[in-house]
Amino acid sequence: IDTSGEESFVMLNASRPPFDDLRARQALTLATPLQAYRDLIALGVAPDANQMFTLDSPFYAPDVVQAGDDPDAATPLVADYCADVPDQCSGGKIDVELQWFGPAVITTRTAEILDQGWGGHFNVAFDELAQDTHIQEIALGQYDAAIWRQFGAVDPSLDRLFLICRTIDVISLNFARYCTDERDALIAEAQATPDDARRAELWQEITRQTNDAATYVFLDHTAWDNAFRAEVQGVCNRTSPDGLPLRCSITGATWFDSVWFDRS
Repeated sequence: IDTSGEESFVMLNASRPPFDDLRARQALTLATPLQAYRDLIALGVAPDANQMFTLDSPFYAPDVVQAGDDPDAATPLVADYCADVPDQCSGGKIDVELQWFGPAVITTRTAEILDQGWGGHFNVAFDELAQDTHIQEIALGQYDAAIWRQFGAVDPSLDRLFLICRTIDVISLNFARYCTDERDALIAEAQATPDDARRAELWQEITRQTNDAATYVFLDHTAWDNAFRAEVQGVCNRTSPDGLPLRCSITGATWFDSVWFDRS
């Protein structure tokens, strides 16, 4: 099982109400029932995620911990927000839509678990869509909150398009539609530097700033498994020119150009 690629999270659209306001993003983050999700959905198989990097990654920021399971701390944030933006609230709660693709039992159950945690502070409307429509609406920014899976590149610079300012437009690849010039500068430096230690420091700071922005509520690191009959050979028999073994799979994808079948 490979857990090094892609993270599951709730993604918030920072380009429109209510999540264009940091208070609303922080409130939903704090109210998220992390432990219930991890117990009932991840089932102890998919590791808990605090960020886009796993514990064994050189880019992992050990001081970053995903907030959640603290609905009481969300209460004053929701009260302040609703006092300032009453049109986005009903009955003292923030009105929000949660979108995901389906039909799929696991994502529907995930939505129900999230709503159980959020319900004390948010009026949550469900929007289950076919996957192609879901992806289109995410790219167009036609959502509030979404159950999403992303990141996981071996070189995090390959994931920069999900974070930088210049990929935000009518159609965006920065799906959360949030960026800062400061974070962009860190990403550019991380991409350019040949110093591995400096690159790790930069991505750790990028992780801290992303956590502070509260645009993603990380849930778990996706567990990928590829199973084959004993007759299938050569799936992972790939080496570099100097004989070092290469990764067998990345974010669930496996190379099949070296596969052969043993019929003996």
